Amino acid sequence: MNNITAYGKKTGEYKKGLIIDLIAYLLAFGAGAVPFMILDGVLVAAAAFTAAATVVIFAFSVVYSDVSIYDPYWSVAPPVMIAAVMIKYGFRNVNAVVLLTLILIWSVRLTANWLSTYKGLGHEDWRYAEYRKKYPPFTFQIISFFGLHFVPTAVVYAGLVSALLAIQEEKFAPLSAVGIAVMLCAVTLEYVSDRAIHGFLEEHKGEKKTCGVSVWKYSRHPNYLGEMSFWTGMYIYFAALCPQKWYMGLGFLLIIALFLAVSIPMMEKHNLKRRADYADYRAKTSMLLLFPPKKNDPLSSDSE
Repeated sequence: MNNITAYGKKTGEYKKGLIIDLIAYLLAFGAGAVPFMILDGVLVAAAAFTAAATVVIFAFSVVYSDVSIYDPYWSVAPPVMIAAVMIKYGFRNVNAVVLLTLILIWSVRLTANWLSTYKGLGHEDWRYAEYRKKYPPFTFQIISFFGLHFVPTAVVYAGLVSALLAIQEEKFAPLSAVGIAVMLCAVTLEYVSDRAIHGFLEEHKGEKKTCGVSVWKYSRHPNYLGEMSFWTGMYIYFAALCPQKWYMGLGFLLIIALFLAVSIPMMEKHNLKRRADYADYRAKTSMLLLFPPKKNDPLSSDSE
């Protein structure tokens, strides 16, 4: 009886959270549509759209004391922005169709992975929870507004500039096929990574063991490698299409910097605290790139 009650409560929290998130994103994109329709210029209009939408998501995170409401923004906003630009400016060329398709594939996978780990409203990501415990309420909200909401929004927008410029071009560049291949391989790597770690954690539930199977045997962060590779592939697509504007798409480097300087170090520290076998795993497994595992050698340095 207690198990049924607990399950019903968890299900109720889960459904309530999804409904709140859905309302938040509908209102956010509705708010973003206002400046988007008023302003001219693809890059300016798209920037105004994502800025206004982020303000609304932040407001919901304050009201419900849950910054994790922002989590799906990374994957949901890009296809919405690309589709909105295509509709407003009438882009129907092959580059627009190809990039929207690829971004949708990436978005569906990443959003599905978020949904598979979603626990309901109030189950805030451990990273956000640490900031909330560390700082007083007002200071935390300042950090949340700028650091936890607008920084990732700006970084995603910077990475998406490549696609926003590429979809304006009518002709397809053969070398852009390299970018397509990189993006598809990246999504595949992320999918394999997610399936492997979800299966491992389910099999070893509560044991706090480190996942070292499948691609996790060759990289400590294959999912992050896949994410960085996807945005790199988007840039390759754009650079091949618009070599004279190559410098305008370098915003993807901010995404790589965010993972290398923030996400990976935080995850490394977190895993070292939670998993007793992580230090050994860390000593023999490449940080990012897919390399064969090393033999345990106390004198050897990290692989990257």
